[in-house]
Amino acid sequence: MNAYAPKRLLVVSYAFPPMQTQMSPTVAKPMAGLAALGWKIDVVCANPFSGYLGRDDSLLPYVKTHFGQVFRLQPPNSLFEKIRVRLPVIATTPDLMAILQGAAYRLLMSLDLDQYRSVITWSPFHSINPVLVKVKERHPNLRWIAQFSDPWAANPLEQNRVIKLWSRWNEPKMVSAADFIVHSSKFSLDLMERSHPGQVNHKSAVIAHPFDEELFPQRPRVRNNQITMRYVGVLFGRRSPEPLFLALNTLFDRRPELKGGLCVEIVGEVPKSMLETSAAASLPNGTIRHVPSVSYLKSLENMYDSDILLLIEADVRENLFVPSKLSDYIGSGTPIVGIAPAGGSWDVLEKLDCWRARPGDIAGISHAIGAAVDHVSNRHGDPWCNETFRMTYSRDAIAEQFANVIERM
Repeated sequence: MNAYAPKRLLVVSYAFPPMQTQMSPTVAKPMAGLAALGWKIDVVCANPFSGYLGRDDSLLPYVKTHFGQVFRLQPPNSLFEKIRVRLPVIATTPDLMAILQGAAYRLLMSLDLDQYRSVITWSPFHSINPVLVKVKERHPNLRWIAQFSDPWAANPLEQNRVIKLWSRWNEPKMVSAADFIVHSSKFSLDLMERSHPGQVNHKSAVIAHPFDEELFPQRPRVRNNQITMRYVGVLFGRRSPEPLFLALNTLFDRRPELKGGLCVEIVGEVPKSMLETSAAASLPNGTIRHVPSVSYLKSLENMYDSDILLLIEADVRENLFVPSKLSDYIGSGTPIVGIAPAGGSWDVLEKLDCWRARPGDIAGISHAIGAAVDHVSNRHGDPWCNETFRMTYSRDAIAEQFANVIERM
């Protein structure tokens, strides 16, 4: 790996457009920012093959504009492997892309890696990391940056014992082999450091997920007939809209004049049972609407044309994650009401200085929504957040942070 090679970077991420997963745009945006800074970006990724993931072509023109060569991996074609990708337990252990490890290794070994200043891998398809550990054994001078959007071995949300064992076995090897480690959350980084004391902090950084203004509609916003609040994303488990429904009932009791003037649109997958609780049924007819999942670009359009965006995080003791969706919310310029526990997302909401409350604070959520409604109703054009902090999440600002890491190495 030539430290004085031209400004060329190899991105190794199974998630990349047109694979329909939240990580695909999360990888593409900061790397497109590096391209805008003059870097040549090649990509090794998975061709969409899994029946558990969809396909979203909306970002392919963006990829064509900003990226160089894109090498797309296919799983082995044997009968055994064809059966394997269709068996849920096997196909998802340790993750959906594990079947590509052999193909990824062979492709990387076939490339002239000396032409790249650095190689950067992206999780949370963590099965990519053992591949790079193996490549580093053959190319010890390779400069490897490992990016983590989710915690790995100590992820408190992981319940599968086999995956936990696999992760605990492989993470120490990655920590030792990687030249630099990037997390999108301080809490996630601290978790890894506690598992490997003294081995992480000296070669690590926290770099947030960015938004890209280029991807939002380049037109005036839609004027809605009602004040339209949207949650865009998946709801499941402890990430529930129930605190929102309870808070809206409280708000309407306190301010009955708002009945009929507000609607909540939930865009994405949500269990039907979550929309049929007594709190949901108590709301005025038409207050809650459910819209099926949409393409990534359509989701950005939904954010842009909302009056208020709702962030709903799981009701846990401490949230280790800062979802990429929050960065897109910030980029849309639409006022945000956040429902989040202590942790990564809460810290961002606090620095953004937008309306926010804990999941268990129903009165606080009610007042936050009421204040946001008053703002969009009466203070058109007035700032709703700390604009200086908002712009630290822009594609160009985040790309500069990645460029600094590469140059430091």
